[in-house]
Amino acid sequence: MAMALGQGKVEIAGQITHYARYVDWIVTTPLLLLSLSLTAMYFITKDWILIASLMGTQAIVVVSGLIADLSTIGEARFLWYICGVVAFLVVLWGIWRPLRTKTRGQGVELSRLYDRLLSYFTVLWISYPIAWLIGPSGLGWVNQTIETLLFCVLPFFSKVGFSYLDLNGLRRLNRIKNSVNTASHDVAY
Repeated sequence: MAMALGQGKVEIAGQITHYARYVDWIVTTPLLLLSLSLTAMYFITKDWILIASLMGTQAIVVVSGLIADLSTIGEARFLWYICGVVAFLVVLWGIWRPLRTKTRGQGVELSRLYDRLLSYFTVLWISYPIAWLIGPSGLGWVNQTIETLLFCVLPFFSKVGFSYLDLNGLRRLNRIKNSVNTASHDVAY
């Protein structure tokens, strides 16, 4: 809403930085990782150290992006961008390796759900640094309007779309679990 009202932005050295999106992302992206993590550990004890590490590293990704956007020197801008991308790669490693490993052994259905969510999540989240890189803050291949459009569409699908897929997947998983429990209860009697 702040961006739609023309708020939440600042111009530095002729470059517009929409800091409102970073304020949004510093809250929402770690929460998305929390949601993904809780799904991955649905039937087991939660590994809060792994979850906190992922969420904290994601905060570094967002802050690095903001600092890159606010930087007036091109080399510093890309150095901060690279720092953010490295932190992002750590997040990707965390969700593809240790977090994904936790889904194994909790049933085929949970593993399949997590793999679907993980693929969806990864494709969308890889799009963020690409959109930044091709936009005016990066290489300038697209103008501010296109970049703003990308940063409106990507969050919608990565937040609303992911949440929809996650919640519906968990509901389906619970229905399967309940039907198996009911069937095994009926067999016992």
